[in-house]
Amino acid sequence: MKKIILLALTAMLAACVPIRQAARVDLTQYDYKFLLENHNRWQESIKTLQANVRITLDSPLYSGTFNAGVLRDAPDSLLVTVRGPFGMHLGKVFVNKKRFVFYNQVMNQFLTGEREDFRNRQFLQFPVSIDQLTYILTARDRFMVLKKRAFREEDGSYFLEAENGRYRYRIWFDPAHFLIKRVEYFDLNEDTPAYYKTYENYTLIDGIYFPQLVNFVRPGKKEGLSLIFTDVKINQPIPARDFLIEIDEAATQIDLDL
Repeated sequence: MKKIILLALTAMLAACVPIRQAARVDLTQYDYKFLLENHNRWQESIKTLQANVRITLDSPLYSGTFNAGVLRDAPDSLLVTVRGPFGMHLGKVFVNKKRFVFYNQVMNQFLTGEREDFRNRQFLQFPVSIDQLTYILTARDRFMVLKKRAFREEDGSYFLEAENGRYRYRIWFDPAHFLIKRVEYFDLNEDTPAYYKTYENYTLIDGIYFPQLVNFVRPGKKEGLSLIFTDVKINQPIPARDFLIEIDEAATQIDLDL
């Protein structure tokens, strides 16, 4: 009898809990300029980032899963430490405003030089350039001056279609946090996106929302990356020594001319 009464009370209390209303799109109060400015402020508010990332790669040439440690110190320093099964060290990539270092620990080979020399190169089987990988790992999208083509409510989100001199964009903003949930990049005059990104499961971490799941897809080439972020720390001090890469004395330097 007591058990029945307890169950009844539990049901009554559950019925009394107010249901949280989903955020709604309000085009009269928030325009696309506000959303872009808010997105920029959100990005600029993340000064440092520390995280572990589970990366799943899928492409016609290679598929696999990696674990990586990510350290970022805004605006330019980024260190990615990639590990394979059983903690096997695969490689490290360091990028700052001027310098680039890539250390292939499996082959015991390394590259180093000016960042501009490596900006569009790909490493560690990832089907993206170093600049794209940097943006993906830090959940960043930079939009300069955009010309609006359309702004409306779509599927319960703020939807913006805009362009600049290089790309046309289709962007969906989550009305709960006014942050991007999906963005598609089109080459001008193309109907299929060159690539798109999705940001999911925004979680409040150290006072700032950050996505726990990021996807990057290049549909035309059937290539994609899926990233799951854990152990995220935002705006906590990172010692400069943590960005140092120790290269084995026996490592050979890769000659890009070969």
